[in-house]
Amino acid sequence: MSETLSPYERIGKKKDFVFIYKRGRRYRGKYFTLIYVSNDLSFSRVAVVASKKVGNAVIRNKIKRRLRALFRRNKHLLNSPFDLVFISRKEIQAAAWQDLRNDFLAAVNAVGRRQQPV
Repeated sequence: MSETLSPYERIGKKKDFVFIYKRGRRYRGKYFTLIYVSNDLSFSRVAVVASKKVGNAVIRNKIKRRLRALFRRNKHLLNSPFDLVFISRKEIQAAAWQDLRNDFLAAVNAVGRRQQPV
């Protein structure tokens, strides 16, 4: 499986965000909140949200890069296709890579355990 993040694997349309926020389930981690819903596509899609509460533009971009990299490297762990929205929390600023990775893997395991039909 490819470890790239192609444009079709990103969520960018407002209607998709609205649908995910309304219908999605939530997983609350230490460094982020994950909202997820299963989709009818053959692949998973991701979006990362980092508000100004998290930090300045440099920090927000770093956080988004890290979360997208985790998705890119571990998307094969999702056993069915999902739309995922990661909403970062303030605590993510001081998170070590290993801690962030462990939190991400715990979220992926929780998503795999609680699959929901759309």
